[in-house]
Amino acid sequence: MVKRVLKIVVISIVILFAGFWVWYEYRYSMDTVIPFEVNSPKLQTKVLIASQGSRFKDSLVQGILRHYQKDTIYFKVIDVYTMFTVNIDKWDALVIINSWEYGSPPRNVKKFIKNHPDQLDKLIILSTVGSSNIALKDVDVISGESIIEKTPKYTSIVVERLDKIIK
Repeated sequence: MVKRVLKIVVISIVILFAGFWVWYEYRYSMDTVIPFEVNSPKLQTKVLIASQGSRFKDSLVQGILRHYQKDTIYFKVIDVYTMFTVNIDKWDALVIINSWEYGSPPRNVKKFIKNHPDQLDKLIILSTVGSSNIALKDVDVISGESIIEKTPKYTSIVVERLDKIIK
């Protein structure tokens, strides 16, 4: 009888944990970004945007692209988790838009930064976190909350910094 009760308790805990995990993933996970390009890759100025998919991040990417729609700049947008495929030498600037957890960038972003210490001046990172005290040595990091009404503010900040790199 005790074994049966213990088994029911364990199964109940596992089901609750699984339910919480599914809810958390549904609520807080990011969508995958489908890669796309704007303008011809033959243009002289090339900017890569690596992002995660969310309403805020998608709006930010679209705001950046709208700002430069009349300029002769080639943009490529990719999912941030495919950055390991990026040859940084082909790009004039890289904008990375992603969520940081526990005040730290995801492992792949950290590794990308570590692998290119001589080209950090090409990077602009916008991290969506609850704190604005985020910093990485020698890297341009902007941090803020994923509040859709603040998209124009963050778009302006990214565009201003991007202009300094590409113009």
